[in-house]
Amino acid sequence: MVYCGPLSKACLPCRRRKLRCDLRTDACTQCTRAQLTCSGYRDITALRFRHETNAVQQRVTARKSTTMIPRSPPLSIYCQARDIFYHNYVFGPSKPFEFLLSVYSQTSKDVHLSRSVDAVALAYLNAQRPSGSAEVEARRSYVSALQYTSGALQDPHLAKQDSTILAILLLDLYEKITTRAPTFHGAWATHLDGALALVKLRGDEQFIEPSIRAMLIRLSTNVLISCVTSRRPVLDDLVSLRHTIAAHSLTPPDPKWRESDLVIEFAKLRHHIDTRVLADENEVTFALIELDSKFLELSRQVPPTWQYGTIQAATKSNHHYESHHHIHPAEHVCQMWNTFRATRILLNELVRSRCMDRQGRVNAGPSFQGIHERATGAIKQMAKDICASLPQYIHGPRTFDLTGSPSASSDLGSRTFPVGRPDPRYHLPCYRLIYPLFVAAQSSVVPPSLSKWVVDQLRFMADYHAIKNAMTVANLLESGQRTDVGKVYAMLGSYAFVC
Repeated sequence: MVYCGPLSKACLPCRRRKLRCDLRTDACTQCTRAQLTCSGYRDITALRFRHETNAVQQRVTARKSTTMIPRSPPLSIYCQARDIFYHNYVFGPSKPFEFLLSVYSQTSKDVHLSRSVDAVALAYLNAQRPSGSAEVEARRSYVSALQYTSGALQDPHLAKQDSTILAILLLDLYEKITTRAPTFHGAWATHLDGALALVKLRGDEQFIEPSIRAMLIRLSTNVLISCVTSRRPVLDDLVSLRHTIAAHSLTPPDPKWRESDLVIEFAKLRHHIDTRVLADENEVTFALIELDSKFLELSRQVPPTWQYGTIQAATKSNHHYESHHHIHPAEHVCQMWNTFRATRILLNELVRSRCMDRQGRVNAGPSFQGIHERATGAIKQMAKDICASLPQYIHGPRTFDLTGSPSASSDLGSRTFPVGRPDPRYHLPCYRLIYPLFVAAQSSVVPPSLSKWVVDQLRFMADYHAIKNAMTVANLLESGQRTDVGKVYAMLGSYAFVC
């Protein structure tokens, strides 16, 4: 209720007409003249209150509608970069740099590490959301990080710290993210060589702490991939590092680690073939066949938690090469199997080349014929298996559930985006499929229908998920130009995106 002040004694007609009432006893003069019935006069000993709740609410509402709500200040480009980097590399499904949490804090006094984090985070932000300012700041942070890291390496104490090896790992990651036409020398490779040299200086105590051991595992993986991609010889320091890591591990090696051991064997054998260290054709052929048999044996020993299921699709979509697809319990399992398949394709292509003469004909003799046929069959099967891994992660406007029937759900969780709109959670899983798809489609053994299907999927990734490099690889395949798979892998960012 609202207090409205003292009351007037005037009669009601005078108050309504806003006239001065003379308050005569029988009737006021104003009412008499107007021939109106005078209503009499009010008692002013009481105060007058009026119900004003609705009126007050209306005034407040009107005032709110015209009030500007202040917006939160925009995040700095550095905060945006760190957020997206941590989301994908530290907290994401594969967590390739999870150990960063135990080594680095924003209050750290290790400036070389802080600048390295900024450089790689800004570079990754620019790769995902191209921005002139992000690119400029990334380069500036990288130059600064190089200067501070160089200073740290000259300090005998600081050079052996965990932060220094981590800084070098991040600087290497920056090179992989930003380099699109790798020359396989210079900073593209030297950062990792330097990190390996530091590991030798630090001694065996570094392998005790689990988080530091995880960092060294990441280093060994990156060095191995770098050697395979550039066709460099596998470094003895890498082999020694892996042996020491395995000796200090409290759990048996998982299939991915054992697969890496076989990839090392493949890289060594290929380098011996390239440099003619192993020149006898029969020795080369049987060495390749023996290594392929080790890959097959590994596939038979994979534990159930690393196995995939094969689902017959109720309806074959445009994202099915055949009428079935594979379901993996996690994306890192899919990556492990596709690495297995891609390596076996490259391995068996070398086997096939040893069974053919200069005119491209299979050498005479039943043994060569049988070896050639088995290698051809292995390549075709591996290529089809790579294609079968795609429907789980392609996530188009229509996707498929675990039973193969059309659905709006997926293995990455309940879908909350409207049909027809890409889910950003599928961007990196799709990106990681580009390289194995390329390896499958570039083989001269696979049928043209498979190569065309791969090109269509890559174009879909480019159009629907806005993955520019998918279109680049699609155009490369469509041109028919033979390109070294290592250069394509490096062009895709190497392990910066496929780790």
